[in-house]
Amino acid sequence: MKYRSLIKDTFREISRTKTRFISIFAIILIGVAFFAGLSATGPVMVMTADDYFTDLQLSDAHIFSTMGLEDGDIDLLETMDQTEVKATYSQDVIFAETALSSKVYALHGDDQSMDRPALVEGRLPEASDEILLDHTTAYLEEYTIGDTVMIETGTPDAFEDAFHYTAFEVVGFINHPRYIERGQRGSTQVGTGTLNGFSMVPQEAFNLDVYTDAFLSFENARNFASFSPEYEAYIMQRLDEAEGLLADRPSERFDALVTEIDLEIQEGYDEIEEARQALLDAEEELEQARAELDTGQAEYETGLIELETQERDARQQINSQRSELLAAQTEVEGAIGQLEAAGADDPQASAELNAQRNQIQSALSQLETAEAELDQEIAEGQRALEAARAELEEAETEYEQGRAEFEQEQAEAEAEIEAAEADLTEAELDLADLEEPDYFFEDRTAFQGYEEFEDNAERIGAIAQIFPVFFFLLAALISLTTMTRMVDEERNQIGTLKALGYGNLVIAMKYFVYAFLATVSGAVTGLFLGYWLFPRVVMDAYSSLYNLPQAQTQFFWSYAIISLVGALLATGLSTLISVRLSLRSNPSILLLPKAPKKGKRIFLEYMPFIWNRFTFTQKVASRNLFRYKRRMLMTLFGVAGGTALLLTGYGLSDSIADIGDIQFGEINLYQAIVSENPNASEEQFARYEETLQETEGLEGELPVRLENGTATASDSDQDINVMSPSDESRIGEFVALRSLSYPDEIIELPAEGAVITDKLAELLGSEQGDTITVEVNDLDAFEVEVSAVVEHYVQHYVYLSPEAFEAAVGESAEPNSRLLRYDTELVDEDQLGQELTGEEAVQGVIFAASIRSAFQDSMDSLDVVTVVLIFSAASLAFVVLYNLTNINVSERIRELSTIKVLGFFDREVTLYVYRENFVLTIMGILAGFLLGYIMHGFVLQTAEIDIMRFARQISISSYIYAFLLMFFFSSLVMVVMHFKLKRVDMVEALKTQD
Repeated sequence: MKYRSLIKDTFREISRTKTRFISIFAIILIGVAFFAGLSATGPVMVMTADDYFTDLQLSDAHIFSTMGLEDGDIDLLETMDQTEVKATYSQDVIFAETALSSKVYALHGDDQSMDRPALVEGRLPEASDEILLDHTTAYLEEYTIGDTVMIETGTPDAFEDAFHYTAFEVVGFINHPRYIERGQRGSTQVGTGTLNGFSMVPQEAFNLDVYTDAFLSFENARNFASFSPEYEAYIMQRLDEAEGLLADRPSERFDALVTEIDLEIQEGYDEIEEARQALLDAEEELEQARAELDTGQAEYETGLIELETQERDARQQINSQRSELLAAQTEVEGAIGQLEAAGADDPQASAELNAQRNQIQSALSQLETAEAELDQEIAEGQRALEAARAELEEAETEYEQGRAEFEQEQAEAEAEIEAAEADLTEAELDLADLEEPDYFFEDRTAFQGYEEFEDNAERIGAIAQIFPVFFFLLAALISLTTMTRMVDEERNQIGTLKALGYGNLVIAMKYFVYAFLATVSGAVTGLFLGYWLFPRVVMDAYSSLYNLPQAQTQFFWSYAIISLVGALLATGLSTLISVRLSLRSNPSILLLPKAPKKGKRIFLEYMPFIWNRFTFTQKVASRNLFRYKRRMLMTLFGVAGGTALLLTGYGLSDSIADIGDIQFGEINLYQAIVSENPNASEEQFARYEETLQETEGLEGELPVRLENGTATASDSDQDINVMSPSDESRIGEFVALRSLSYPDEIIELPAEGAVITDKLAELLGSEQGDTITVEVNDLDAFEVEVSAVVEHYVQHYVYLSPEAFEAAVGESAEPNSRLLRYDTELVDEDQLGQELTGEEAVQGVIFAASIRSAFQDSMDSLDVVTVVLIFSAASLAFVVLYNLTNINVSERIRELSTIKVLGFFDREVTLYVYRENFVLTIMGILAGFLLGYIMHGFVLQTAEIDIMRFARQISISSYIYAFLLMFFFSSLVMVVMHFKLKRVDMVEALKTQD
């Protein structure tokens, strides 16, 4: 029965002191919501991404080689247990109408099993000449569904080998799990060097002899969460297995390729010989034709001479015979004339003469006939000769045409033969320089945005590990103050209960139940609020960076138990400490009012030149500050704690915001890194050099040897970049190697030893004079002494002079890259990138502006988290100030009622309290600045990830903001207290407690 009465009294106490109950409730709610919500944010981010990857069946690994992949490679990969292999095609292209670059992937008919695209708008392709575009701003601003995309690669031969079509119709926009980061799509060797997006066309649109990519999905990998160490270890194990299977393929493919190229070269030489023989045969035919023409001409001339000779001889013969006949005729006619003149009648003689005359006439007639036949024969002969002459002229014309055609074709053929010989010579040189293909084995960290998202989740998790602890400490402090005040107010009731026979445990349970109900209700509410609010806010902030679905509310029992236990311990211990002293006292003592504090002179009273200048109210305020030391310390701690949390939040924002400006504005002084092709010819390098020299606004260039590798020391290893400039005296023009402790001190590269970045030195536990082991790709591991440590914020670098590189590695530091420094206002980076990537001597271009933009986007999203921290800290600071001020007023209600009775106005009563709060707030803020500075450094060290170092600085504006916020909260609380003081019942407050 008596326990029931005590329980009723407990609930009456809650009803009577709603403000106190709500203050504990609010403090616990904020602390638990912040701890549980922020702690859950990192895991929720990872779980959201993991669900997205699982839903779209993101592949676990990517394998490709410098010569593509053949069926033999795929067959070997398919022998792996519980492994799905997807062999596919891809090609970097340029969209001709917009000059945007794109990586075109093959869309398989079975893309429901692995690496499924997420359709955002439109439909999937139904024809081979249809295309899906990346749902990214660069494409959305230029294309709509139904548009036609003209694609080109910049190398026509490669294009003809890659695709069956040049024009594709846009039918939809997609997201893809391999590209979760918005906007950033990596680099390319076409266009400007920056990849604007990806696209997908049906597999049938490709025309390639070998596959370009193989994506692998491991069935057992689904047993692990993405980003987990277990998953990463398993994938590395399977990739090692794949690498072992393909270990002999480079040499096998190299030998087969060499044999094939040798055969093709020999066939080329055979074809050249055949072409030369064909030219010789054609020339021989022309010579035979010339000979035949010459023979025909000779025969024609001979025939002409013979005809003329025959005509002359025949005519001479006819003329001779005609002369003889005419002479004979003359004789006969003379004889006949003589005979007639003589009058002789000799019939026989006349008959003979007439007969002779007739014979002569007949002979002359025959002679005329013979002459006519001769003329006919001569005419026929002449016609035959003219016909032969025409044929000769026609044959001559045909011969000249044939000769001209032959000479033209001969020139062309000889040029083709010469070009073919040059090609074969170049092919032989290429064959001599040919190396075995490199096979590359990548896990998901190579997918765009995957590793960056993991880093962001780790940053959130790191902040969650330390920042909420301060919230709990502050909540415990306020809970202690609140419960102490509650016990002090109810010492009379505690004495009554003890006098009535209630045990100490039973009495204490009243206050434990009070604290328990406030704590549990606040913790449960804070859990649900934190689990729902914080992951959503953070994921919404990162939605501008990543193509991921909205965060789903997840309940984590581990954080819930930690939060609840921590909250209960904070309030429970506070309650125990508060009630313990009262329960030890006798009821008779507890039933009497607590004796007032004994007044003492304060330090200022011993300085009359100051004390005598104070007004009455100022003297009272000064005495009260030091009279109630516990209250003063609690207020100082509360204000200092709130200020420290605010300053830490603002300082974290400063540290994040300053990284980009410092790293890419003060340390990295170059604007671009050009990766050079070591197999390029001297002529190609000369054209590349000419392109650089013609770049307007170029201020400097520095050839460097740039390699990726690993640095090891003290059982710790880190991924690094090794840079060795060709001229160590000029490195300061491109990279500011400055001391972290003394920023004005510039470090020079020594002839021996290495200069390493400060975060790397911290992780390796190395300092100047220590030795680290460096392992660079394709080179033997080497040891090098640390000669200096320099300031750096993003990634790890080891700088070596050419002499130090050669001494450590054993070979000269042949440059493979080039740092460019230019005026960004004069240089169009898109145009420069297009010009450079078009050079055979260039493998790729990376612009510092692009890296800075991507990095700054990530930091801006993380900055949203700091806003959440600041808002949470501000909320807690306000609750702390309100609670402390409320306790202060409640403890001194009799004193305040007294001065009201003495005639103080409401404004004066408020100022009576506010003066003390003002001084304590200023003192607390100043103490909070010191505590916040310490907390800021501690949080930074905890929240940093391996490849990044936050700036160790807090701007003046952050101090100002923290000061103004705390001062505003203090003033706002006093405004609320002013109205409370106006309603004080002075009679009730001044009643005796005896």
